[in-house]
Amino acid sequence: MMWSGEQLLELISLYQENPVIWDPKNPHYFKKNLKNDAWSNIAHSLERDVEECKNKMISLLASHRREKGKVKKSHSSGRGGDETYKSTWFAYKALAFLGDRNNPRKRRNTEVTALN
Repeated sequence: MMWSGEQLLELISLYQENPVIWDPKNPHYFKKNLKNDAWSNIAHSLERDVEECKNKMISLLASHRREKGKVKKSHSSGRGGDETYKSTWFAYKALAFLGDRNNPRKRRNTEVTALN
């Protein structure tokens, strides 16, 4: 079954409302039963199959990574400000909430330093 742009934006919105699925900083991120419940709720809201929703989201996330890479590459290439790539993909702004999802968390420095 085909997805309309409106349905895809609704899927993204429901995905965003369930950080247990996508946010590794969420305290319940590693609880599979809560993730399964969230996906079931999303699928029920969209009147779709859970696997269909998951697969479509995987596809959307891959496209978002591609677009994000193009933007990042255009900033580091030494081009002027007016020559940087600006994504026109319909879901780019809708997925902006994922911006720092994969950035590593700040860690404590556990390195032992010698005191002189």
